[in-house]
Amino acid sequence: MREKVGVLFSGGVESSALLYHYLRKGFLVYPLYVRCGLPWEETERLWADRLWSRLKRDWKTLMTIRTVPFRVQRKVQKRIGSLSDLEITLRNSSLILSALLKANTMGVRRLSIGSLGMYPFPDNRREFFESLQGVLRDGSGIDLSLETPFMGMEKEEVIAQTGDGFPFHLTFSCASPVKKHHCGRCVKCLERKEGFIKAGFKDPTLYFFNSS
Repeated sequence: MREKVGVLFSGGVESSALLYHYLRKGFLVYPLYVRCGLPWEETERLWADRLWSRLKRDWKTLMTIRTVPFRVQRKVQKRIGSLSDLEITLRNSSLILSALLKANTMGVRRLSIGSLGMYPFPDNRREFFESLQGVLRDGSGIDLSLETPFMGMEKEEVIAQTGDGFPFHLTFSCASPVKKHHCGRCVKCLERKEGFIKAGFKDPTLYFFNSS
């Protein structure tokens, strides 16, 4: 019997590469999309569904995307100009707990998140995830596993490791989408551009604003 894993999946570079990581390892993969009511989610989910449909053609072990509702308590700006604009207090904790509750109903005891640790937020560190796993195990009495296989890596390393055969053109990571496309100017788009350049890959992304 194949082992199950729940993957926090938004359709961005890291979460998409994470999905692929477990598919290649032979897992039965359950994508979990946590809907928080953020301004970019409508476009993000549109692209996530497109990528899922493409991967499903080759991987029968990829399960249907499950939507997990969660409402953040702080209003997020529509235009993201800096990393501080992206910070939501205890966001990773909330995402993980919400996803775990959903995964548990499906008999999934293993959850993975594609955090790199690159954002300087308190709940985005290796030590935090290790501590959280212990708290969740103690609090639930269930042998839960919380995995961060990309922790400590750079975006370009994730891209290179995944390979240029992956449909990166269907991934989406933009905080200020324009007409259902990457804006090309927000902090997430700039990180994306830099990641492909450093990985030595041609950036397959179509940006609304093409200026560098």
